[in-house]
Amino acid sequence: MDYSFFGTCSNDHNQFFGCLKTIVNQSILPKELIIVNSGASDIEKKILNLIKNVDIKLVYIKAKLSRVKSLNKAIDHINTKYSLRFDSRSRFSRNYAKNALKILTDKSIRVDVVGGAPSVIAEKDNYEAKLCASIMKRDYVFLYPKHRNVNFTGYSSSIYLGCFKTNLLKQIKYNDKESHLSEDSLIISKFIEKGYKPYISSKIKVSYICRSSFLNILKLFHNYGFCRGNTIILSGKVFISKRHFYVFIVFSFILVVSINFSIFSLILYPLILLLINIIGEVVSCNRNYRFWNPLYAFSCQLIWIIGFLWSFICIFKNKNKPSNFIS
Repeated sequence: MDYSFFGTCSNDHNQFFGCLKTIVNQSILPKELIIVNSGASDIEKKILNLIKNVDIKLVYIKAKLSRVKSLNKAIDHINTKYSLRFDSRSRFSRNYAKNALKILTDKSIRVDVVGGAPSVIAEKDNYEAKLCASIMKRDYVFLYPKHRNVNFTGYSSSIYLGCFKTNLLKQIKYNDKESHLSEDSLIISKFIEKGYKPYISSKIKVSYICRSSFLNILKLFHNYGFCRGNTIILSGKVFISKRHFYVFIVFSFILVVSINFSIFSLILYPLILLLINIIGEVVSCNRNYRFWNPLYAFSCQLIWIIGFLWSFICIFKNKNKPSNFIS
């Protein structure tokens, strides 16, 4: 079955080569590998050396573009029926493509894009790296989205990376009006709008190499918040999924109740967030509960809120950061 892996990299080439090894190791090899390199180094020769023993055509494009524009440029060069996206930090199980294509072509399920929730792997064997990975793998930090639950199977409003039918992908594409966008969530939202069904399966095994610096995790959450705000501004979609709507209703209710008592009772907001984190840690981790994780998670959530608010402030700025790659 013919399919392509497509994706981008910036200045994270070392991470990309780790991803490439898992692509080359697929039980069903891709016909094409399409990569848009937006970084400073030219890595074409090294890629060719790593795939020289397998029958994979390389389409290598060197262009200084934002990630979403890079992805769309890669899509334009796909010549296979199915397309699987990669990220430099993604690592795929040997049967990732096989299982994804099996589900994508299963007429009894009727799906148009599939994926798997990523397990999170620490980049280094030290305390900080393990802490960062433990934060990123906990569902409660993100208020329990389905696409972060590795045991979930079913329809979803968002998919990590994604395995697509190429004809649909070429029609829809990623939103590249601006650099800062939640491109995964937004493209799946566009699929749903057009009547197509996204599906997550626990059989599709994929991992994500987490950043090893807590400062970089904070930057990542700031970018998440900024992207979510920018997505709302540019797309006009306040709620990309029902989960966002439910969270909005709950916190709006708390706001109304707290104002009736006193403006100072707005302190309930951070306390409730912290309480959600503590309960989530106890429930999800059983006896492996780590006391400091809810506090670290809470700080990440606050940074997300700051990023979200900053996106609206930036409406009045003439220039935005030209790329959504995060070092």
